[in-house]
Amino acid sequence: MNGNGANGAKGHDGHEKIRFLKGSAISIWQNSGDGGSNWTRFAKSLWPFRYFGVRAVRGKYNIDTCSDFWNNYERDIKLAADIGSTTMRFSIEWARIEPERGVIDMEAVRRYHQMLDCMAAHGLEPNATLWHFVHPTWFEDAGGFTREENIPAFVEFSKRCFGWFGSKIRLWATFNEPTCYMFLGFIVGIAPPGRIFDLVGAGRMLSTMLKAHVAAYKAIKAMPGGDRAQVGLVSHHITFEAQADGILHGVAKVLSDWMTYWWGWDVVEHWMLTGEFVWKLPVFGVWQQWRDPAGKPPCDWWGINYYSRGIFSWYLAPSCRAQEVMTDMYYPIYPEGMYRAIKRCSEFGIPMYITETGIADSRDDRRSIMIDAYFKEVMRAVAEGYDVRGFYYWTLIDNLEWATGYTMKFGLYAWEPDGSVDRKLKEGSKTLVRYFRTLPDDLEGVREAARKAREVLGADMGVEQELEDEGFVRMGPEGKLMTDGKGRSKAEGAAIKGVGMVAIG
Repeated sequence: MNGNGANGAKGHDGHEKIRFLKGSAISIWQNSGDGGSNWTRFAKSLWPFRYFGVRAVRGKYNIDTCSDFWNNYERDIKLAADIGSTTMRFSIEWARIEPERGVIDMEAVRRYHQMLDCMAAHGLEPNATLWHFVHPTWFEDAGGFTREENIPAFVEFSKRCFGWFGSKIRLWATFNEPTCYMFLGFIVGIAPPGRIFDLVGAGRMLSTMLKAHVAAYKAIKAMPGGDRAQVGLVSHHITFEAQADGILHGVAKVLSDWMTYWWGWDVVEHWMLTGEFVWKLPVFGVWQQWRDPAGKPPCDWWGINYYSRGIFSWYLAPSCRAQEVMTDMYYPIYPEGMYRAIKRCSEFGIPMYITETGIADSRDDRRSIMIDAYFKEVMRAVAEGYDVRGFYYWTLIDNLEWATGYTMKFGLYAWEPDGSVDRKLKEGSKTLVRYFRTLPDDLEGVREAARKAREVLGADMGVEQELEDEGFVRMGPEGKLMTDGKGRSKAEGAAIKGVGMVAIG
């Protein structure tokens, strides 16, 4: 493999083809837990409202009850391959590798080698994330990413991982969603360390993590074989808006602007384009600012995690626009935002991967239409020449979705902690299977298929018309989709009729 994502096959012009990767993304902690990480400790606590008996994780079941990818990886990797995947995004859990500072668990290292060999046996290219919200408790107790003196510990972990696994992994991500973790852990307190409205600490953490990315990138690149590695960064791309204009929605507008700044785009985008970090606070203005003397940060590829946009009602409740439909997770289905995110991230001038997108849909009556509409927006961008080289759905199997527990059903395969369902492919997931099995495995082939589809379906790949035709625009009085008069939802009708894009591609 070379550094441009080629698979060794030659195109008509004699150059190696660039792969278009198709797969799912997982966090191993969310499917396995561990014995000593910040998240395991937090999940079992009553923080931040311990005196009121409020648990950190919603629902009856905690991470002790899980699908156990750590011991069932062969079965689950095969399930990933069965849906037509050519890749798998996963996390390397620092707390398993180095449970105590300086103490390496070589059994955990061997287990990761077994996982990688299993992926290779099933034809899946690994995409490894070095930090997916989880790190050892000893690192957390030392201040985690709020202290710059802790950066060398993360860099050393990154170097160890590359030394062990670098010959088997081409795509590496240093961090997953720094701004999301910062917001959840330091502003609303539903992730470790569980601080509420610690805006100074939030900025300090984000600043340190971005510096840690640069340090880890340079360290990996300097190692033997580092020149062949592709080291990127994965970010959550979301914007927030007030539901309407006017005085009544004034507070919602202010909150939306700050939410977009803290969680969404502004800070990381400015840093990526300029190498300058600027952290602002309400009333006080700029609180922290620095510029990397080297300029723009090094990054070989950019990971786009996109789900939706956030809409606030005048009383600051999560909402949606008229004729949009909500997912289970506090935000609506919003396909156009996927295209906008790709277009905006193209300013970085590096290859892009959709490293996460998916839907929390416990009834499985919105998953099919969401997958179809979002995938079409990606194909729209590819047809227009944007350098998108892969699509990862979140997630393979229903897992513990952090503070929301097992209440949010993102998985392609259903799994229930009470043992009633074990890895059953959902009906709505079959739309993604058709895409994966039908589309070519190289970028130029996908681009050609997308252009053909655009000629037939229109500039937006027919997404808006599809949503309108399927009646997928409003909810019934009990939160259920309006039916088509035949006792089934419009989304079920869409799944029965198949996917127009696939028929063309």
